[in-house]
Amino acid sequence: MFHVRLSVMTCVLVAALCPFPFANAQTSGGAILRLDEALLMARSNNRDLKLYGFDIGKQREALGEAKTHLYPRLDTSVLAAQLLGPLDFTIKKGQFGTFSGTGPVPGSNTDLHTPARPIAIASVTATQPLTQLIRIHLFVVDQRLKVDAAQLSFDQREQKLTNDVRQSYYQVLQSQIQYESQQSLVKYLKELLQLTERRFSQHAALEADRLSVKAEVAKAVYQLTTIEDTLASHKEALNHLLGRSVQMEFSVEPVPAALPEQEDLSAARAAALEHRPEIKLAANRMRQAAAATASEKTHYIPDVSIQASYFSTSNITFLPQNIGSIGALLTWQPWDWGEKRHKVRQAALAEKQAGLSAEDTREQILLDVNSNFRRLREARSHLAVTEAIRDAETEKMRNQKEAYSQQSILLSDLLKQQSSLADAENQYHQAVLAYWSARADFQKTLGEE
Repeated sequence: MFHVRLSVMTCVLVAALCPFPFANAQTSGGAILRLDEALLMARSNNRDLKLYGFDIGKQREALGEAKTHLYPRLDTSVLAAQLLGPLDFTIKKGQFGTFSGTGPVPGSNTDLHTPARPIAIASVTATQPLTQLIRIHLFVVDQRLKVDAAQLSFDQREQKLTNDVRQSYYQVLQSQIQYESQQSLVKYLKELLQLTERRFSQHAALEADRLSVKAEVAKAVYQLTTIEDTLASHKEALNHLLGRSVQMEFSVEPVPAALPEQEDLSAARAAALEHRPEIKLAANRMRQAAAATASEKTHYIPDVSIQASYFSTSNITFLPQNIGSIGALLTWQPWDWGEKRHKVRQAALAEKQAGLSAEDTREQILLDVNSNFRRLREARSHLAVTEAIRDAETEKMRNQKEAYSQQSILLSDLLKQQSSLADAENQYHQAVLAYWSARADFQKTLGEE
């Protein structure tokens, strides 16, 4: 009788553990989401990525603003006021001179009087920079570099988002596989509990057996709840990365069984140095620093502009109604106590700093490539090891089943082998996901999208 009960348990555990649902991992909660679909959705809808896109737009507008300084500057002003007191002036006799034909001009004291009344003064000035155009062109160059830097930062964020989506996708897949496997185990343990309770009521099983199975059911249900919560959290995190409602239900498809070819380290280094945004950003900062140094040197040149102005007054008796002029405006500070020299030196030091930073960035990228290449190679090797162990445990299980059917081994030996096979299956699946996770990091290292 006890042998029959253990045989039922054996069949149940074999059915629960052997067909591990990895190759066709799906759940009933929502449509299947492919990895390439998730990546496209994230690039289109991710909110953080859109915020970086706004930075590019702002820098482009700043570039347009910088270009406006190349054109003449128009300044207008209108003053409307009420005189608080009259304006009185006296031109004395002969103030403008005395001539033989006419005598003194004016011939007598002349009083000019403007009563306390409303007045208006309007002016228009147009100023076209000349020598300042050198500095303005350098400023435009700097703004173009900032637009490029914003785009490179966007690309860098997009590559990070791609890696985050891949990693999150694999986390969902891992939890999904664990959830489905645990579901199967709970189902079979509940069936075993029902069978044990019937046999207990028939006095064909012990109370300890019934309580043991009941405890296993409770333990399995608790583990299922934990896995379910973890799966829900991972799905919510992935939904957030995709820029959609965190409550959206979906399932993920399994990773390919065939692995890509082994990568070449030399080619990987070259690809990373060519495509990584950090390299391009470092070079961009060097160009910005060089432009800043050149811009500071232009302050040694006097500012020369062409200026045209028009001045009009209303209700002021002694002033002409309209005054127009055109000429050259020069502004220069010949002695600044070394201010310009210190600013040029600061810019030159910043330029050297940017150069060293670019060299360090290059070396850091190479270190990153080497580290992730080794990690990927180790993950591939570990996957081969776990696959060999799984195959060996599967063959041992087949032999143990045959031996048990011939009553040449004990049931405890068969159950021990079942546990070993389940561990081997789990280690293999973990190794597969670890490989694809390492590959995602390696692709990010290369600057791939």
